[in-house]
Amino acid sequence: MTAVRPAAGVPDPSVGELLAAWLPGRRWFPAGGASAATVHVEPWLAVTFDDGPGGGPDGADVVVLLVRLRGAGVPGGEVVAQVPLVLTDPAARGPGFVAEVRTAAGDVAVHDGGAHPACWLALLRAAGVGDGVRGEALVAGGQVVAGEQSNTSVVLPGVPSPDGTGGMLKILRTVTPGPHPDVVVPRALTRAGWDGVPRFLGALQVATAPGTTTALAVLSELVPRARDGFELACEHAGRGESFAHLAADLGRVVAELHSVLRQAMPPGPLLDPATFVGGLRDRAALAVSEAPGLAARAPAIDALLDDLQGRLPRLRLQTVHGDLHLGQALHGETGWKLLDFEGEPQRPAAERTAPDLPLRDVAGMVRSFAYAAAVGGAPDPWWEAESVHAFLARYRQSADTSAAVSGLTTRRPPELDPPTADAVLAALVLDKALYEVVYETRQRPTWVHIPLSAVDRVLTRPR
Repeated sequence: MTAVRPAAGVPDPSVGELLAAWLPGRRWFPAGGASAATVHVEPWLAVTFDDGPGGGPDGADVVVLLVRLRGAGVPGGEVVAQVPLVLTDPAARGPGFVAEVRTAAGDVAVHDGGAHPACWLALLRAAGVGDGVRGEALVAGGQVVAGEQSNTSVVLPGVPSPDGTGGMLKILRTVTPGPHPDVVVPRALTRAGWDGVPRFLGALQVATAPGTTTALAVLSELVPRARDGFELACEHAGRGESFAHLAADLGRVVAELHSVLRQAMPPGPLLDPATFVGGLRDRAALAVSEAPGLAARAPAIDALLDDLQGRLPRLRLQTVHGDLHLGQALHGETGWKLLDFEGEPQRPAAERTAPDLPLRDVAGMVRSFAYAAAVGGAPDPWWEAESVHAFLARYRQSADTSAAVSGLTTRRPPELDPPTADAVLAALVLDKALYEVVYETRQRPTWVHIPLSAVDRVLTRPR
């Protein structure tokens, strides 16, 4: 295992200036659009790796910078971002090259560590992965996953794994001190023996303050020949081909997830109906204020939430996924696998990792089918309706089963009578759709009709 040495410090001013100009253009940068110009970048901590001369393979220096990002466009006003860099001689430019800068020690080629094998190897060694395996073999054939937005994921076929399929290294871009859900939850599910997640293989966590660790990277077993769930659903929608059988099996897996989480993770607090509905009201009011098309619907939204508050019992909350949609599911040779347990990235960390109702995840998946139908170009509304019906029917059937799940004994789900469960799900679908209306209003105005139609369906449903 490679030693890591966190230390307070500021990079050479030339590197700091480069980062300030380069960071806002990254897909994972947590403040997009015009707000990025108002974000203040403040280097906070540097993590270096002891791995022979130069700190990395072939004399490359691997440095992980943790930088504070402050500004109105940043979720919660402030986040800490991880910026791994590989610094080499200018003659040794490699993957992820950003720019050449002149420092007090001479000219240096700066690379995005997320795209550079020297960084991948340093992170793996520091996490204690691959001891006894040549470094070149560990990272051979490594490939960055295209389209990643919140983090940087790298396929590493050479990483040892129980099934021999290799590993997936996720470099966390927004980090928070303390236990990280994408470490804690998959590790607990793997230890419980549940096969609905890619097997947890390890993580790199460093001490960033006395008694406090911060997760920088997570390694899981690679799911071979897997398809992204959203892409798969869009293809079916575009062909007008039923997705019901896959949606139903996904409903089973999501129900199993919730059952195993109730067993594998500590129980949450009791739900307070007024507080829970108050959170929905606050988010709805914010959405109405930001999206002009919602103003006329405000009275109906208030009425729905009034009805919900009168129905809700004091249920026991639990750990949930927190940002579940088709893009967080992979379909491979052995069926569905769920991943990415960080919660909704645009919400504050404490809020997105808090215990919740399992139906929050169900609502996210329901909305995802709507987007798959729209993006895929489903020729008929039946595609979305059939997929949602199949998913919900199997979820409810599986959630009501108190028998063993994948050989595990699990606790029964919180008791909700069917009408109340329907009311809760409708309110959570509405909450998600209102969030989408604001997003589409800002980013893709021609798409606003997609979530707006869901808002209207929820508000006009019989109660």
